Amino acid sequence: MTKIELKNIKYAAFASEETHCYEATLYVNGKRFAHVSNDGHGGCDRQEPIKPYTYKDLAQLEKTIAKEYPKWGSEFHDGVEYDMDLEILCGKLMNNWHIDKEIKQTLKKIAFIKSVDDTDIYTQGNIAQAKKFGGQIREKILQNYPKAIILNDLPMDEVRPYFQ
Repeated sequence: MTKIELKNIKYAAFASEETHCYEATLYVNGKRFAHVSNDGHGGCDRQEPIKPYTYKDLAQLEKTIAKEYPKWGSEFHDGVEYDMDLEILCGKLMNNWHIDKEIKQTLKKIAFIKSVDDTDIYTQGNIAQAKKFGGQIREKILQNYPKAIILNDLPMDEVRPYFQ
């Protein structure tokens, strides 16, 4: 699958109304490909290729995304699914960027859920304690909650659903 990432993200929370107000560099398979941005008022993203790439390359990327990425749907369209496109994908990447910021802040402490069925996230210790006594804190959590899942021990992709 083609790897698509946003880097160098500049986000303006105060200007984000209906969509994210942001600027970012789009990377495709590890290479700078385009600048993407949105004013945050519900309009479309702007996508400008970075040389040597052209607008034809952007069009080809759209076709690749439609083939390789899962379709998406909306609760407003009664189960209708649409091909993924660059704009929707960038919106999803921005959503993940926000969630990842929250996760990184939370994981400065030892974070856990009490069991697989639990949706509440609990934390123990402050940053210094987590660094110094992390193993002991984990042991104590697992003594008190044998089915606990320590979120710090999971990869980001497995932690993200607990924050959505």
